[in-house]
Amino acid sequence: MLKIILKNCGKNYHRTWLFRNVNFEFEIFPGNSLAVLGDNGSGKSTFTLLLTRQIEPTEGTIEWQGISSKEVHNLYALSSPSMELPEELTLEEWFEFQSGIKPLYEGLNLNHIIELCQFPPKVRNKSIMNFSSGMKQRVKLCHSFLTDSPLCILDEPLSNLDQKGIDLYERLIAEYKSSKCIIVASNRVDEYQFCEHQVHIKDAQLSILK
Repeated sequence: MLKIILKNCGKNYHRTWLFRNVNFEFEIFPGNSLAVLGDNGSGKSTFTLLLTRQIEPTEGTIEWQGISSKEVHNLYALSSPSMELPEELTLEEWFEFQSGIKPLYEGLNLNHIIELCQFPPKVRNKSIMNFSSGMKQRVKLCHSFLTDSPLCILDEPLSNLDQKGIDLYERLIAEYKSSKCIIVASNRVDEYQFCEHQVHIKDAQLSILK
């Protein structure tokens, strides 16, 4: 079983500690879920980036047990408001590029994303720069759930979404929460209410709530 292990972990930005002395273990298996909670600016997004090894801790260590750091990127899919889609590409061009890095489950393709997002078929040849923020968020959410990886990490997943987008998120959670491991960074109950475990970041400390 995959496990993420943090030992005496801390992250400092501009001489300010977001969190310190974090000792935490999280197992990655289908159906497991974790909510990372905290106020805006508390370090939720930074914590999720640490888990994916996209950034390194200022102090302490983080390890994916039994997995080399070079293999970690194959084991998760991330959706975040700060994650930019290449706006010069069409949706189809982006999908072809992305599929070479993190392909979807076998048998799934761009048509499944378009259908889930409730886009018209012609959107596949539309430049991403012409997508609304809500459309971009729907694409990122669908791709993170449909990617063939055991861990799905969602940072503020309902950002920029209207009711149709919220309905999409709820459908994705209902369909995949038992077959994927999901981590949600949030301060909105409707984003993380399904999560089995919760941690809270406040005053540079991470507390385990359940």
